Amino acid sequence: MFLTNIMKTCLSAALLFTLNINLLISQGININGIQSDFRVNDLYENIKNQIGDKKINNRIKGTPYFDESFKLAEVLYFGKLIKDRIYLRYNAYSDEMEISSNPMAKVSEKILLKNNKVACIIGGEKYRYLGFIAEKNTPSVGYLKELFNGIIFSFYQKKYKIYMEATTARTSLERSFPARFVEKTEYYYSINNGELNQIKLSKKKILSKLKNHTILIKSFIKDSGSNLKSLKDVIAMFHYLDQA
Repeated sequence: MFLTNIMKTCLSAALLFTLNINLLISQGININGIQSDFRVNDLYENIKNQIGDKKINNRIKGTPYFDESFKLAEVLYFGKLIKDRIYLRYNAYSDEMEISSNPMAKVSEKILLKNNKVACIIGGEKYRYLGFIAEKNTPSVGYLKELFNGIIFSFYQKKYKIYMEATTARTSLERSFPARFVEKTEYYYSINNGELNQIKLSKKKILSKLKNHTILIKSFIKDSGSNLKSLKDVIAMFHYLDQA
């Protein structure tokens, strides 16, 4: 038994020592083992590369990214920093962290492994791959930006894009819209590392969601003069609740 435990310890140490970024790369496979759908992204890249035709370039309004450039990032696996030099960018449409070894790259065929044990930090902002429950939706999983992570409370932002097909006006009173990427932002909280539930930046909604903390929240509102409509104030509120 003693020798077996030693062997297990050595094996674990060797695994961590030899771990490299190749273990954290997925070739377009999502968490369910299904090939990712890059059709819209491929179309976008093809359109973007046809520089000579402005009409074609404008067929899709916007991009799948909030920032198209690859940024030097830190990747954490089980909380341990991977030492490889890694450049990432977040594809807000496909909900993927694209990987490149070259910060000047325009496209990438590799993505960071979608797993809750793998986190990344880009520009000082930490992203985690977590399960969450949106209002009136079934449970989902995806990348969330960590805004606050305390002893009791956690608070995250889910900022993403959806693709909307072009629409043609049927009458003179209607408007036509080009195919486009539309930005969406949601917020989620958890208590004692429980499930992540959606919460809106509204005093009424926050008091409704956090009924057991009404007295403390009202105390925070009185002391700070906040109406809990700004992101900064809600983050400060969670700090306050966590330390109370």
